[in-house]
Amino acid sequence: MARSTRTVLALNAQTILDFIEEIAVLKNLPRTGWRFQGIKDGESVADHCYRVSLLSMILADLLNTHGVRLDVEKVMRMALLHEVAEARIGDVPFPALEYISEDVKEHGEKVAVESMFGEFGTVGEKYIDIWEEFESNTSVEGQLVRAADKLELMIQAYEYEKIGYRSLDKFWTNNWNWQGIKQFAQIQEIMDLLLERRQEVLGTCAKRLES
Repeated sequence: MARSTRTVLALNAQTILDFIEEIAVLKNLPRTGWRFQGIKDGESVADHCYRVSLLSMILADLLNTHGVRLDVEKVMRMALLHEVAEARIGDVPFPALEYISEDVKEHGEKVAVESMFGEFGTVGEKYIDIWEEFESNTSVEGQLVRAADKLELMIQAYEYEKIGYRSLDKFWTNNWNWQGIKQFAQIQEIMDLLLERRQEVLGTCAKRLES
């Protein structure tokens, strides 16, 4: 489907500053899924995006050493842009999808991203295309960032469990949170190690309760 026509403008100081001011909301926007599980001071969306970006860079370099051909610059751009719509839409938690269809959520995010970059001219077109490529999950770069996104989520769940939270089992049993992991053997190896460490943490806690 052709994208709606937007005025072609050049990047300028006002456009950039307006965008950076708006995107700052992600620093204070909590990841809603953790709130649903009683974690009051959980990570922000910006916290999550930073570590997804760092993890995506490292995983891209790792996979390149194993013969997987990746455009690392595109990987980094996708990782930085993948949650940008939440500055306007908010963080819609997984349970809400029982009541709000995925199509509605995707449409809202698409409209938000196109609006946010509407005055960026051809640069904005590039950002939108990269965001849409991630959403479509059709390229190896998009699939890697999606796997990094889910891996970071599970690492965070493990870290909350390490400090005592015991309401997060559904994160580990929800197939949605395992998207793309098995596609890359090297990422699956990291997940397997994470699962081992989680079992050690849960086992230690169980022994403490028994003693």
